[in-house]
Amino acid sequence: MKTKSKLIGGATLLAVGNVVAKIIGALYRIPLTNVLGAEGMGMYQLVFPVFALFMILSSAGIPTALSRIVAEKRAFGFDCKKYLVSALIVLSVLSIVASVTVSALSDKLSSWQGNDGVSTGYKLIAPSIFFVGIIAGLRGWFQGEMYMTPTAVSNVIEQIVKLAVGLGLSLNFSRYGTEYAVYGAIIGVTASEAVATVYLVVTYFVREKRKGRRKETLRLTRTEWAEMAKIALPIAVTSALLPTSNFFDSMIIVNVLKWRGEDTVVATAEYGLLSGPVASLINLPVALIVSLAIAIVPSVSQSRVNHDASGILYKSALSIKIAYTIGVPSAIFMMIFSSNVIGFLYPSLSAVNLKTASDLLLINAVNVVTISAMQIYVSLMQALDRAKTAVLSIVFGIIVKSALTVGLVYAIGINGASVASVAFGATSLSALVIAFFKLTDLRLEDKVGRIILAGVIAGLISIIPRVFIVADIVALAVGFVLNYIIYFYLVFLFGAVDKSELESLPLGKAFVKIYKIVRFWEYD
Repeated sequence: MKTKSKLIGGATLLAVGNVVAKIIGALYRIPLTNVLGAEGMGMYQLVFPVFALFMILSSAGIPTALSRIVAEKRAFGFDCKKYLVSALIVLSVLSIVASVTVSALSDKLSSWQGNDGVSTGYKLIAPSIFFVGIIAGLRGWFQGEMYMTPTAVSNVIEQIVKLAVGLGLSLNFSRYGTEYAVYGAIIGVTASEAVATVYLVVTYFVREKRKGRRKETLRLTRTEWAEMAKIALPIAVTSALLPTSNFFDSMIIVNVLKWRGEDTVVATAEYGLLSGPVASLINLPVALIVSLAIAIVPSVSQSRVNHDASGILYKSALSIKIAYTIGVPSAIFMMIFSSNVIGFLYPSLSAVNLKTASDLLLINAVNVVTISAMQIYVSLMQALDRAKTAVLSIVFGIIVKSALTVGLVYAIGINGASVASVAFGATSLSALVIAFFKLTDLRLEDKVGRIILAGVIAGLISIIPRVFIVADIVALAVGFVLNYIIYFYLVFLFGAVDKSELESLPLGKAFVKIYKIVRFWEYD
């Protein structure tokens, strides 16, 4: 019960921190999109897939491996600080190399992406890769110790600084043209990572001084280095797959759109709508769900080394069901109200861009469920020493996605990229579900089916305000309340979640009271 409570508490804290950060990030994207326009957002977003890829490559899976090793070693009372010191040294070296490489290749990268104007953006964002490496290492340490506060707070700090500095500079530089406005926003990213690094470093030393821990050896043996490498390398490969896929998108989509006859400005604008406003909306619920995945890795690892099979199954089932319970209504709401959401949040977009973004959100909404659940399964596989299976599942999805992206974008335009993205999520998730079932024999299709049925019924009812209410904000408000109230009532009515699971959640007592009211026939 203590471990279960700690898992839920840590996951909840991470979820709250990530959701607050994502809300700030989404709010930041709204005025930023209105300042930069669709083309400017396209230039801004072209930089990030490359940045994310080099960021992952420079971390080499070390942060997740560190959190797992620390969790396992602490469970047996072993020294752990030496793993942190070694990890930070390696991360520093790799991050510096990555920063220099991105800066040196800036001209080449922008040319390959089909827009030479983003070259300076790479030089401006390159220093942040070093800061991200240090941030990742310290977050891995804190998460391994089941102390999630620094990760949650640092996420929020990043977004606040990016909002203040990035938007401020973007507005100030916009007088010189779109490119300079984009550069101002990118400088905000680098500043945010620098401030978050300072916060985490200070937090670490203050906490260590307060705890007054005994001195530990800070040098890893050859065996311990091998242990860390054995865990980190598969995780590194897995972690690099999604950024690699997004990197390919940044290279493929604009160029293919240009091949089919669109000019650079239009192609960049359409890519910006897909990877900017639409992606940020999709990532909001995904962040809430994936926060659970971050907390699961060290916790399930502890259960594995303690041979606690029931603990593994409980945590796995709970996390997977939460992914669907949160993801399904969010996805259906975005599908139904896609035009209202885009119209309300981005009024400065032209009518053509509003229609394009609405269509992209309608298609990509499926990814709220598939990508969230996929990342939960990936984290579970990593925690159970099955990272190779996770890698193969995602690689299979990437192959499908890349082939479909080229063909569909050329055939039907930017919407083809969304269809390919949905195919990626569905393909990878299907492969992971099959592999996880073979490993654990955990059956959840009945419960997941009830969750999806509840979501579909609630969504069909919430179409009513969508049809009869003209004002976007009123339709959104009424539809949101109607959709989620009906959905959660049906989830309880259909028995998609168990009372024992509700008791383990934050506000569990309140949920149980509602559960008993809905399923009144089970209680006196």
